[in-house]
Amino acid sequence: MKMVKFLMFIVFLLFSNVVIGKIVNKRKCPEVRAVPHFDLPGILGDWYVVEYYASAEEALSYSCMKAVFTQDDHVPAIDGTIEWTPGVTMNFTYRFADDPIGETLFGNITWKIDLNQPAHWTHAESTYDGIYNTYVIDTEYKTWALLLHCAEQTEGARYLTAFVLSRTTKLQKNVMAYLRDKLPRFEVDINYVFAIPHDDCAVKPPNPNFGPLMLDAQSKKLIRPSVSYKVFGH
Repeated sequence: MKMVKFLMFIVFLLFSNVVIGKIVNKRKCPEVRAVPHFDLPGILGDWYVVEYYASAEEALSYSCMKAVFTQDDHVPAIDGTIEWTPGVTMNFTYRFADDPIGETLFGNITWKIDLNQPAHWTHAESTYDGIYNTYVIDTEYKTWALLLHCAEQTEGARYLTAFVLSRTTKLQKNVMAYLRDKLPRFEVDINYVFAIPHDDCAVKPPNPNFGPLMLDAQSKKLIRPSVSYKVFGH
């Protein structure tokens, strides 16, 4: 009798999850409807990434993350050739928050754009099953924007990321709440949406005190050895 009740309980849970739509296929990208009547030129230019989510990372530690969007008349094809078609490129910079030197890292990605659906951008990459999709979920152009990226891999779980963008380093609390409320409907776990600080983003010169430490064989203490360089020919 107890086993029958237990099985009935399991069936009830499964049925309830199906009804309320909580069974999520982590291999497939969510269904997304990009913002309608999208003005592509309006989203170009400089943005600060003020919040960030990545399905593959549960402890993000980035800072000073910025993105610059530009419009292109060509995109790189998956075979390395050039395809003459409308596109948009995101050049981005960021730091690891725990990097004592504060080294700024660089990256970029270029998407193809169908001008009939300008808020949906696609990027071909061999790592994924053909397409890396990016959607502009919502934007106010002059103040904030919300982007969702998703790619399905040949094996394993999908790669899902989200960017909360701002034209300034911070957004008002009510705006942040409005944008965060949109994310769960696209299967983004709000518990892993992390703020990106922009408090100390000035260019930092190299600091010699951040060099390697060595264990001195005699004193058994950690020391920072002095380094000298010999220039050939001198």
